[in-house]
Amino acid sequence: MKTSSKSRVSMLTMAVRTAIVFCVFACIAAMVVGCTSTQRPAEYEAKPTGTIMRVAHRGGAALAPENTLAAFANGLKTDADALELDIHLSKDGVLMVAHDPLLQRTTGESGGIIDYEAAVLRTMNAAKTHPQADTFGFQSIPTLEEVLVLAETATRPVLLQIEIKVKQDGTRYENIEEKLVEMLRTFNRIDSSIIISFDFPSLTTIKQLEPKLKIGALISKAYMTKIGAKGPKAVAEDLASLGVDYVGINQVYLSQTLYDEFRAKGLKVGVWTVNEPQAIEKFAAMNVDFITSDRPDLLKELLDK
Repeated sequence: MKTSSKSRVSMLTMAVRTAIVFCVFACIAAMVVGCTSTQRPAEYEAKPTGTIMRVAHRGGAALAPENTLAAFANGLKTDADALELDIHLSKDGVLMVAHDPLLQRTTGESGGIIDYEAAVLRTMNAAKTHPQADTFGFQSIPTLEEVLVLAETATRPVLLQIEIKVKQDGTRYENIEEKLVEMLRTFNRIDSSIIISFDFPSLTTIKQLEPKLKIGALISKAYMTKIGAKGPKAVAEDLASLGVDYVGINQVYLSQTLYDEFRAKGLKVGVWTVNEPQAIEKFAAMNVDFITSDRPDLLKELLDK
């Protein structure tokens, strides 16, 4: 008798939950404090108007090896409002959490994520090249499912900002959007996730698959060179035409004029990657909707005054 897709996911989730227990203990041993398990609310409770969402970039890349369970556990400890993470597909179609399509920078391994099956990728140490590799020990490349299980241990509502990446050659992963939506439905995360990407057609696909999901367009240097040359109003009009809920922009490009144009089009605005106290305070004064930082601890210190 064939096992249903939903049953397979359920069985895998049980196995992952067990693995997470061991990982959290490992994080504690590495002085990255784990989180107390509690029931996660079914829906994300939005912060009051006028407050700024604190986003832990790759879990808080300045505090722990990026996009690892250690980083995400620490991000939860800093009371981040959202965890930002990046996803690719493995050779066997598993959603893997990593920023680069290639493995060299974080693991020291050759090839790309698409070249290996998930089981092999999970034997690679994502903390291998980190300056504090000895402190954090072995940190596998996590699956998205593992991160979702860990997020359930949060003691307060936490949003997920999930960036859909592309392959090294710039092409899209086949069916990555469908796999992502299915996983978020399984974890009841449709209302507590924002899907972001530099690849705008991928965002359109997400919205078609699940209209309730919030989507955010990330603005690249190439985009600002092409569209930005036409002026702030043209940028805002172009992005508003995509039907996105959020705009995520490099702090270098966010002027007060561009911010005002975004607001005039009803767009929510976030800025990345902001690690310096003066810059954090500058964008807080601008009243952006979210600030993404490698230092979620600093966001908490400055924004919770």
